[in-house]
Amino acid sequence: MTFVLTLMIVFLIVMSVLQKNVQVAEAWTRGYGRQYTKAMSTINKLFPFSLTEFSFIVVICSCVFFLGWGFSFLGNKKVWPFIHRLLMVCLIIVGTITMYNASVGFAYTRAAMPMEGYNGEIKKEDFKAIAEYFVEDYNSCVNELGIDEKGELKMPYSCEDMIAKIRLEFNKLNNDYFSNSVAHPKALGTSGLFNIVGIVGMYFGVLGEANYNTYATNAELPFYITHELCHSIGVMREDDAQLLTFYLLSTSKDPLLRCSAYYNTIGRIIDITSYTDNPNDRKEVISLISDEIRANQTYIYNHWKGKMFLYDFGNAVNDWYLKIFSQNKGTISYDDTPTEVDPGGHVITLSNYQRIYFKIYYENHI
Repeated sequence: MTFVLTLMIVFLIVMSVLQKNVQVAEAWTRGYGRQYTKAMSTINKLFPFSLTEFSFIVVICSCVFFLGWGFSFLGNKKVWPFIHRLLMVCLIIVGTITMYNASVGFAYTRAAMPMEGYNGEIKKEDFKAIAEYFVEDYNSCVNELGIDEKGELKMPYSCEDMIAKIRLEFNKLNNDYFSNSVAHPKALGTSGLFNIVGIVGMYFGVLGEANYNTYATNAELPFYITHELCHSIGVMREDDAQLLTFYLLSTSKDPLLRCSAYYNTIGRIIDITSYTDNPNDRKEVISLISDEIRANQTYIYNHWKGKMFLYDFGNAVNDWYLKIFSQNKGTISYDDTPTEVDPGGHVITLSNYQRIYFKIYYENHI
């Protein structure tokens, strides 16, 4: 057992060193990582429940069992049996980490994701018109879908149909950088527990399985599910997954999917109106947001209020995890990049989300 544990630790160290090389990380991700997660995704979709949840329960229970067993020996002053059970716990934990690292760990340090946004001239005279265009489309989407008496966005079809529509959006990606095997997401049976620490979805590379929190509202759910599916095609860095999710949903013809993209990002295109020659432009654009959207936003705020009382703890753990996997910004990686301006207040560089917004706008206004 000691030999196996030592071997795993050495393998883990070697992988950690190799991951620092972008070429190695890219080759591993496209090769072994892609084939492994594809195979596991094919297997786990045969099960109607979350294998990730089941595996977590097995790992935790196994560790508790061996620790309890070990301490029973320690109470009788039997040191070696205690050490043996302790090594079993270490083997389970290190083994799980090693398998995870081998399956998707290299994807965190692979080459940059190919995502082309707007690279043309930044014309501040267009800023207000661009923001108005997307606010009006957001209004149109919500108006088409409708909201209920509580303010919840109405779901026009079943969750299964929504997932099928989301998976079809991935057909727009025709670059070999992305795996062509999109996972089949599953609902978390213990979503209520994940709420406590603020987890709305997760992807477990060892099983090639994406999971989503069923407590998410209708406006949030497509974004959360798509984000986890982006991980399943080899996009593990959180900033990349967020950007790809926004691109896939914002360019969809489906109003619910576009609505989800807007709910999570509309503030970034409204922000661009802060850099026009008219200080009232931002207020005027914000005033265009419909009462239905405002009601839905209020509903979502109240829906989550009080549920994530250990959010700070969950966020700290996630921040630590991301930094281990070379995302030095930690959980800040989920945020959009800043809009860069010169000392005179003129926009030099658009944020990543804004570049997608501008690209969509100009493609529809040629």
